[in-house]
Amino acid sequence: MCGRFCCSLGADDIRNELYQENVLPNTDAEWVDQDTHRPSYNVCPTRYIPTVLEKNKNEKMIQSMQWGFIPSWLKDAPYNKPINARLETLTEDKSIFFEWNKKKQVFYVKRRDGKLMLFAGLYSIATIESQAVATCTIITTAASAFFSKVHHRMPVILEPSDVNVWINNNIPWSPTVINLLKPFSGELDCFQVSPKVGPTKNDTPDLITPLDEQKSSISHFLKPVDLQDEMRKMSATNTDQKETNNYKEPSLCNSIDKPSIDPNKKRKRRVDGSPGTLKSRKITSFFSKK
Repeated sequence: MCGRFCCSLGADDIRNELYQENVLPNTDAEWVDQDTHRPSYNVCPTRYIPTVLEKNKNEKMIQSMQWGFIPSWLKDAPYNKPINARLETLTEDKSIFFEWNKKKQVFYVKRRDGKLMLFAGLYSIATIESQAVATCTIITTAASAFFSKVHHRMPVILEPSDVNVWINNNIPWSPTVINLLKPFSGELDCFQVSPKVGPTKNDTPDLITPLDEQKSSISHFLKPVDLQDEMRKMSATNTDQKETNNYKEPSLCNSIDKPSIDPNKKRKRRVDGSPGTLKSRKITSFFSKK
């Protein structure tokens, strides 16, 4: 699931980024309820988040929506407001983000190419107590091979070029649309961060600082989990095991060349003339006696 993400950009920066990535046609696109947007390093459910949708044919807009889905037919706010919608459920029925693994360790995930994480989502406009309320949910799918080391689910991350198809009201629910809802195949950076992400009151830049760089925290003395390093170690271990299975211990006698001894070879005499092994001459033998 995706229960937290980071959206620390201001309204103008979001418009500029979406324009540069060809999601918006210009930098002055309409933004409904822009005043409810607040940059945050710890976006949590019920907060208002920026969404991109199609206003009219080939005309896009931004709208702040409350994160937590309320179906349009409800007249009262439900207790449970789903923040995620499983792809499998959608097919059966026709951001940068944080993720906790089974050890309750928090990981910060972002695109390696630096682009915005564009989550595929669903939205609804419900009338609650005579007020129109726009809400949304983020679609999740099975984790990619890389991300499965952290969690078995991940949000659907769209490429900028796929946004037009996803938000187009004239394209029916079909295999063309469903094929967009797949595990992200691009490269991701993933590193462990502080568990301070848990409490929603925490909202500071250090929440996205790698754990091993937070020297002021006791967690600096703990070994952080580096997902990419762990995967490399696993790959290296598998390779070593294969080599070990094919490895044969060399025989010691085969790896050392012993000199052969010829019993018929005459032994050299010593310096004193007696038979035996040749010894080095004494330094005094180089001087003549007077």
